[in-house]
Amino acid sequence: MIDSLEKLNTALGFAMKAGKLAVGEFAAQKAAKSGNAKLIILDPTASDNTKKQWRDACAFRDLPLVTAKDMGEAIGKPGRMVAAATDENFSKMIIKAAENCEQNAHKLGGND
Repeated sequence: MIDSLEKLNTALGFAMKAGKLAVGEFAAQKAAKSGNAKLIILDPTASDNTKKQWRDACAFRDLPLVTAKDMGEAIGKPGRMVAAATDENFSKMIIKAAENCEQNAHKLGGND
């Protein structure tokens, strides 16, 4: 049986392979500012400053924000702390997988 973290990482990998993730601080910011971002994904090991910056940005733009443990590894870009999903369907798939994940028992989002 596949666990919920593996499902989340698989969803992230599919989105990356399909070219529907803007990966890294600069690319995610660009996607968010242009309105192309449908979801922000943040690694829980990101710095407190990075977490606050993205919580605030997501609240301002009314974007959902989820955390994904080892996000960089899942997308083949180790060390990356933030990504933006630019496709509605992939965004929904990632959110659903994240909601089932223990690490997202308290889902981060624009409603904090």
